[in-house]
Amino acid sequence: MEKYTHGFDELAQHAMQYTPEKVAGITWVPAESIRKAARMYAEAKPAALQWGNAIEHDVNLFDATRALACLMGITGNLEIPGGNVNARDPKIMGLAPFVRADLIPDKRTEMISAHYRVIPRLMTIAPAFFRKAVLEGKPYPVRGYYGMCTNPMVAWADSRLTYEAFKSLDFVAVAEIFMTPTAAMADIVFPVAHQYEMNDIGHYGIGHGMILARPKVVDPPGECWPDMKIMNELGKRVSPPELWHENHEEFLEDLLKPAGLTYAQFVEKGYLKGPSGTRSYEAKGFPTPTGKVELRLSTAEKFKLKPLPEFTGFPEPDDPEYPLLAISAKSRYYLLSSYRWVGRLREKRPHPLVEIHPDTAVKYGIAEGDDVMIETKYGSITQKARVTDIIDPRVVSPALGWWFPEASPETQYDWRKSNYNMLTSVGKLGKEFGTPNIKNLPCRIRKAS
Repeated sequence: MEKYTHGFDELAQHAMQYTPEKVAGITWVPAESIRKAARMYAEAKPAALQWGNAIEHDVNLFDATRALACLMGITGNLEIPGGNVNARDPKIMGLAPFVRADLIPDKRTEMISAHYRVIPRLMTIAPAFFRKAVLEGKPYPVRGYYGMCTNPMVAWADSRLTYEAFKSLDFVAVAEIFMTPTAAMADIVFPVAHQYEMNDIGHYGIGHGMILARPKVVDPPGECWPDMKIMNELGKRVSPPELWHENHEEFLEDLLKPAGLTYAQFVEKGYLKGPSGTRSYEAKGFPTPTGKVELRLSTAEKFKLKPLPEFTGFPEPDDPEYPLLAISAKSRYYLLSSYRWVGRLREKRPHPLVEIHPDTAVKYGIAEGDDVMIETKYGSITQKARVTDIIDPRVVSPALGWWFPEASPETQYDWRKSNYNMLTSVGKLGKEFGTPNIKNLPCRIRKAS
């Protein structure tokens, strides 16, 4: 503990306030189950903690994920086989040189995220801050948008605000395979090649520790271009042409040069894997200011962060007008807002379903298949009832990502009707990353008239 962690005594003292009984009141998980889970993880060797997106859908995500990282460190399960291992990329060009981060003058201070004093993240911006820049001109005005196979009209929290922002932009361009609510707002829609219609490198830049060869299977039809070709041709027209390539596929060759491979050789090989991510700290320590797992952040004061993880309360206070909590879950049939246009999937799940416990359904006079109005103080949507005992009676779970390709493009495919993000808001954000709350939304339900 002393050799590889920093701040254990302070964390131990800090954690004493979070008794199992106190945490049970917050989480609805029985105190004895909390004790059992803690002992099971602490005594297992090796053990790994795995979380999905749900833990990130909350303004408390920074402290929640820090707490889990602390558990990995104090149990000795970081970077051991069978534990939580950091994936290391193979020897290829890194993301920063690939996107030419060196060409952004004074990049740290010019980032919109820096204006809001969130933790610096190179060349990324929280959607909430993008919309502020569009609607309020702060810290500087943004007047155009270009998106590739993304659907922020439905996918971003606070869809109503997204609509207002996109409506006020001078120019919107979208590269898409299918028309979506966002594409319906665009001045120009580029028909884009499918992943099987272009040469590509899979998993590049996302930290999986390996990359995959993805050679094209067929040529793209008509005027469909790969994203990289669109960006290459656009780049030549808005910046010095010498920064770009004659042929966009030369970028693939650039990425592979450090590995000593051409793209054709890479396709023959199939994949590249990075070095083992186990126990690298024994030689070099951890990549932190102290060289240790920082249970207490050594730079907390410098960046005005809390030194230890803590629970600061629910993002939304209890409200008797909204006695239930709305959460969202992933669908087995769809990916976020995608694939509503696929006939076979729509046959299996033709409508958005809100999951409701039988006792809750009886209380509100709702039966299986009824149209249900779900309301928060930010908005309302309609979905069909799915009555199930797999959900807590205090919770309802509306479906995520819904719009209707069969509707008119004039109404942007009815994105307001059943879209979960009509219920969310960006009024309160996590100060560390600018994350909104899209879980634990106080809500109420009624049978739709």
